[in-house]
Amino acid sequence: MFKILESIAQKELYMGYIFGIMILGGFIREYHVLNDVYSLAKRYIKDNRVMIILTSILGGVLPIPGRVALSAPLLDAIAPPDKKKRSAFGIIDYLSTHHYYWWSPLEKTIILPMAALGITYREMLGYTFVPLCICLLYTWWYIFSKVDPRSVIPNMDNIRDFNWQRALRGWAPFIATIWFLLCVGKAGAIFFFPWFIGMACYYSILCKDWRWGKYLDGNFAIIATVVLALGGVVGMIKEPVMVYLKSADPTMIIPVSIVGAVAAWIMGSSGKYAGMTSALVLIFGQQYLVWFLATEYSGYLLSPAHKCLMIGQQYFGTPIKKYYKVLGGLCAWLIGYAWLTTFL
Repeated sequence: MFKILESIAQKELYMGYIFGIMILGGFIREYHVLNDVYSLAKRYIKDNRVMIILTSILGGVLPIPGRVALSAPLLDAIAPPDKKKRSAFGIIDYLSTHHYYWWSPLEKTIILPMAALGITYREMLGYTFVPLCICLLYTWWYIFSKVDPRSVIPNMDNIRDFNWQRALRGWAPFIATIWFLLCVGKAGAIFFFPWFIGMACYYSILCKDWRWGKYLDGNFAIIATVVLALGGVVGMIKEPVMVYLKSADPTMIIPVSIVGAVAAWIMGSSGKYAGMTSALVLIFGQQYLVWFLATEYSGYLLSPAHKCLMIGQQYFGTPIKKYYKVLGGLCAWLIGYAWLTTFL
């Protein structure tokens, strides 16, 4: 029982992050505090969709926890008001921040298989390079086929001349937050509440508005709290699942693949699916690495316990069916490639 409560408490610390980002995003949206930089970029970038890609890249490559939560306000600042067009930005935010697990030497999804197999980072990239390209090309395809370039950038007539001082004042909380998260990582989750209170105070002084409550969605807060708590509970299934996986023999490739993918879907944790993948490749061999990474990554990507789904729904109103339709296509490509290279 104590382990379950501890797991729930660790998950709930993330609420400080979510509440803080909701408040900062509200200031950004209402007071256009980031528009100076976007208006400067528009002088040199003619296709608005390229603006989306560059904004997404910024959020997708940051070696910090909660990349989606931080990149969502950046995309929110340039998302169109139309609900249907706006919902595509939740997908873009999701896709743009989840290729990270195929290449980052800081992620457990790369570190744990490397340690289990005793291979170098270069050798690991040899396995993950094509899946990484699939993720990037799929994201590029979605942006250039589903986003109308005329609807991306909002009206910036309120900013006629770029002002460095105004731009730095607007971006200061983001720059400071990135620095903070780089320093503390997930271990600093207990500091999320006081940190974001400080950032909200900064914007309140800058914008002369202390009404934080209008940026908080009570229904979303309740749903997020419940989902995070459930995530803490279901995360405890890893231990019995690992016992089953480690007892498998080489003839059980299909059953363990299904169990691993379903467990990743239930838990919604990249670290946990990385651990399961590492255990399985030790049993079945290095030739199955891409297969297990693809199947368990797909389960993780589609998990209802995944915090990023909640964030996209909150900011962009992206329906869960739309997530599954688009992400299901990506998962099909990844699993199809893994199946071809592993079993044929």
